[in-house]
This record gives sequence, C-alpha cells and structure tokens, in this order.
Amino acid sequence: MGMSFKEKSAWVSLISTVCIFGYYFYSIIMLIGVPVEVAKEAAKAYLIQAVILSVVVEIIFQSLLAATNRKSADIEGDERDKAYEYKANSWAYSVLVVGVVITLGGIITLEYNPAWAEHSRVMQFPMQIAHILMLSFIMSEIVRFAGQIYYNRRGH
Repeated sequence: MGMSFKEKSAWVSLISTVCIFGYYFYSIIMLIGVPVEVAKEAAKAYLIQAVILSVVVEIIFQSLLAATNRKSADIEGDERDKAYEYKANSWAYSVLVVGVVITLGGIITLEYNPAWAEHSRVMQFPMQIAHILMLSFIMSEIVRFAGQIYYNRRGH
C-alpha cells in the first residue's frame, strides 16, 4: 500500500525542517566565541533566512504534492489520519512544554540566584534564550512530523 497524502506531507515537512533548521542551529553554534554584536547580527540574519527558506520550501513542495494528488478526500484525510495527527500533536506539545519549562526555570533560577549567572552565561542574553526556545519549538515540530509518520507506518 502506498503512502497517504498526509504521510507524504509529513515526510516533506520533516525533511525540510531537519535540513533547514539543522543548518540554522549548526550556524548558531559556530557563532560561539564571536564578538557579541557580530554574533547578534549574524544570528538575526540566519533566523530570517531559515524562516523564509522554510516557508518557500514548504509552499513549493506541498503545492507539488497537492498537484500530484488531486483526490480531495485523500488531501483532507480520513478519521484515521486525524487520530494520527492528534496523537502526534500530543507528543509534540509535551516536548514544547518541557523545553519552555526548562528555559523558564533557568531564567527564574538566575533571577533569584545572581551568583549563578557567571556559571550559566548561556542564559544571560535574550537572544540566547530565544534560540533555546526556538530549539524547543523546532524539536516539537520534528516530533510531530515523526509521530505522524510513525502512526501512519504502524497503522493504528
């Protein structure tokens, strides 16, 4: 049996997200040791590029996928596809919540224990906190797409 439209769509999104944001986070890590002002500008440019590229790639590939699969019932999906999406969204939400809670816990800890700030330079700059939250979001998206694929492959 071939892949459903929803599974193909999840594969496109998973691969594009891993590739684009994998490169984005690799580029951010490579900014370690660069002067702060230079790193901020570069990080902003990387973020803008990643978001625009992600949108363009998704539009192009999802449009091509929809054009090759003209059955509207298949595009909308059935009850089984909706159940798979629900289960995958549940896992993704859990990953996002854990990332946000850990980040907020770090911020609050440093606020009440300023002496620890020297040991945790990562949490001292708003852009770094934003990147940590972005990582949580991207990881949740990866879990969501992977979950949809898993449940489609598994069949229940």
